[in-house]
This record gives sequence, C-alpha cells and structure tokens, in this order.
Amino acid sequence: MLKQIFFRIILFAIVAIMLVQCKSNEPYEILIASDGEIGWKKEYCEISYGNLTYLAEIKCRGGYSSKFEKHSYTIDFNDKIELGGLPKAKKYILNANYIDKTFMRHVLCYDLYREMNPAKNVAPLCKYTNLTIDSIYNGLYVLMQHIDADMLDLDKLDSMAMLFKEPPVFKDDTSTNYDQKFPKKKKCDMSIYMDEFKNFLFKADDATFAREIGERIDIENVIDWHILLLFSNGEDGIKKNFFLYKKDSSTPYRIALWDCDHSFGRDGDNELNLMRSEIDCSRNIMLKRLLEIPEIGYEKRLCERYKELRDSKIISAEHINEKIAEYNSIIQEDVERNFALWPVNSPNYFDDNTYEQELEIIREFVEIRLPQLDKRFGYVKN
Repeated sequence: MLKQIFFRIILFAIVAIMLVQCKSNEPYEILIASDGEIGWKKEYCEISYGNLTYLAEIKCRGGYSSKFEKHSYTIDFNDKIELGGLPKAKKYILNANYIDKTFMRHVLCYDLYREMNPAKNVAPLCKYTNLTIDSIYNGLYVLMQHIDADMLDLDKLDSMAMLFKEPPVFKDDTSTNYDQKFPKKKKCDMSIYMDEFKNFLFKADDATFAREIGERIDIENVIDWHILLLFSNGEDGIKKNFFLYKKDSSTPYRIALWDCDHSFGRDGDNELNLMRSEIDCSRNIMLKRLLEIPEIGYEKRLCERYKELRDSKIISAEHINEKIAEYNSIIQEDVERNFALWPVNSPNYFDDNTYEQELEIIREFVEIRLPQLDKRFGYVKN
C-alpha cells in the first residue's frame, strides 16, 4: 500500500513537471484592466498574471514606433514583482514588436549578446506574451526587462555608479542631452563624466588614447558589441540603441544592448537589406580609433574573438536556425491570431510578406553574411 502511494506521488510529480515544462513553451497571458483608454501619460490599471492581480501604472511608449497602430507599453509597479517568469522588478516593457513580423530580432540579438559573455554583456531577458486589454485581445507582445540600475546591479552607494541611455558620446555633434537614468539628475548630475569621456574619444592624441582607453571602457565588452553589430548588420546600433553604464568606482564603462529590430536583413524604416549596404563602424569615433591605432592591437583581438565565437558555434547558421526554431515553437500558434488583428499588409510594413517569409529573410541573411565576415576576419572552419 505504501509503495503504491509512493509511486502515485512520484507519478503526480512527473506529470506536474511535464505540465509546467509544456506551459513554459507557450506565451504567457497578461490581462490589463484600465479605467479608460491607455495614453502617453501614466494611468492606473490592474495587471493580472496567472491567479495574481497587481495595481500598476501604465502608459504608451516609443519614439518612431509611436506612429504604429499597435502600441508598446511601460508598466510600473509599486514593489518588485515577478512578471512572466522574469526576475522581480518594478518596471517592465511590453514591446509591440510591430515592425518586425518575426517577433525575433530583439530576442535573438539579446540572447546572442548574453551568450557571448554572460558576465559582462547585459541585454534584457524576454518572454513572449499574449496581451488582453479590457477583455479585448491586443496581440502577441515581447515582455522585456527594463534596463535600470537594479537590472544592471549598480552599486547605488558608490558615487561613481551611473547609467545613461544613448548618450551622444560616439558621434561628432554638440549635443549634451545625455539622458541620465541613474542617479537621478536632480540628485547628482553626472554629465561632466560624459563630457570628459566624449572629449577623450575625440581629442586625446593617439598615444594617450591607446594607453588609457582600456581603463575607461571594457574592451572585451566593446569587442562583443562590435562583432554583434557586424554580424547582424545593425546600422541603427552604431551610435544609439544602447545604454552606457558604470557599476562602481573600480569598473570601466560597459555597453548594455537595446532595441535591435533593424537587423538581420531589415534596415531603418523596415526596408529589406540582404547586404545591399554594409554597416560602417567608422561612423562611431571609438570604434574608428580602436581600429586605426596599431598600438592598441584591437584588430587582432577582434579577429581572435570572432574565431572563438565561430568555433563555439555562438555565431553560426546552425545556432541561428536553432534559435529561430526555439522561438517559433513558442509563438507559431499565436502569430496567426496576432496578424488577424494586426494585418501583415499594413502600410507601415512596406510589403505583405508573411511570418514565414520573414523568417526566411533572417535565414537567408545569415547565409550571406557569415561568408563575408569569415573572409574579413580570415576565419577557416576547423
């Protein structure tokens, strides 16, 4: 009798695990109840996930993407909560992913960047989710971590910990709009450090630049960022679409990845680019000087790192196809439902490609791009 009970318990446990695993391979369901139409100012709402309901604030988000019919949202909670299985946080992003019919380019770039070096390369963790607002289905979304001081594990007690979104330090203009995210600018304006870094990048003589650049920014982190830009042909990421941060007094600046839908065969305005035009990294003053000053040895390190990433299969057609298959297994049943609500032939898509055709663009792009980079870095498969 005891043996039968024991085996039943084991059986129930196995079934429960299987159900959880099965469920984890499907998009999450998030329900939002609001008092009125959600706009560009924060409004109170209720967020339901599973059997839990939380009071939150919500607003539309986006710059260029704000013109699209399907909106992205920022959600703010009073306390840190776990949403969609992501690490506990007070703020999350619901990315409409409107312009990328594959729903994969953000997630793919973020995953690759972290895989390259989990200790140093930070990018948002993501979960696919179906969103319902006021009992009306609103489509398939990508739930993302919000990049902030907590997510980056900044030492908030250290006076040199700082975070900026897309500071214009890599481009030659007079802008000082550094978009400081931590600490609050009213509490401590850290703009002077961005001014100093930008001045160094543009005005330091070659000898000083070669000697000090590795003390100011993490070169290993920069190399991985550089290679991902090259691999994805992410032109939009050369001078923006990143966060620059410093964890504490003892660490250099690092780059956290953000906003990668213009990649893997698609350019700005979602135009098709199967290597019709190639990313020009010399538009970024830091990358330009790293490549041009021989004493730094950056080109050699770039080649060596590319070889490591190719040998490890992180950068390979096989790995990209595996990632596409992984994402597709999660969302394929929900894509059709999403496009029934948000048609694939919207004027803002520039074409009427289907989801499957867009997946093929990513695959075709990788088959074109890899041989180009192998030649550029002199890589030969083992």
